[in-house]
Amino acid sequence: MLLPHCSFYFLRHGVTDHNQRRVVMGQMDIPLNDTGRRQALAAGRLLAAAGVDRIAASPLVRARETAEIVGGVCHGLAPELVPDLSERNWGALTGRSHRELFKLPPDATPEGAETPEEFSRRILTAVASLIPHDGNRHPILLVAHAGACRVLRRHMGLDDGQAPVPNAVPVLFSAEEDGGWREIRVV
Repeated sequence: MLLPHCSFYFLRHGVTDHNQRRVVMGQMDIPLNDTGRRQALAAGRLLAAAGVDRIAASPLVRARETAEIVGGVCHGLAPELVPDLSERNWGALTGRSHRELFKLPPDATPEGAETPEEFSRRILTAVASLIPHDGNRHPILLVAHAGACRVLRRHMGLDDGQAPVPNAVPVLFSAEEDGGWREIRVV
């Protein structure tokens, strides 16, 4: 699956209590905490200044709430909810400590979980269907999860082993003239 070579914004949802406790959420529907709501508001101000005019989001409450807060700041934009932007289904690891997740080999699939290939295909297909194909001057904002960000970075050749983008820090995935991609944090 190839992505159209067109820039777009990505925002990982604001922080949750489970993030702070380092719990594998996967597709658990966990809300933002007060810090996450403040983060979303700050991100919304940055993205409004960037001219975002369309928002698509994972329907999981932490991403949906982030997108709604950002959309409220961005001239009342209502987010389009896209189920395929949801976080990876981690099966038996859901609700467990991140330490258990990090002990797994990168290509491991816990019992009842999506395979890495299934998850990557789902995310890339969703993103390819959402980003503009025409070089729209005001790119779309995608609000999703750390796993989706890792998939995008890997696909774009930007995976440098760094931790995922922090919660509620807007990123522009910039389509470069040489055909490559560049990741720019919006500050």
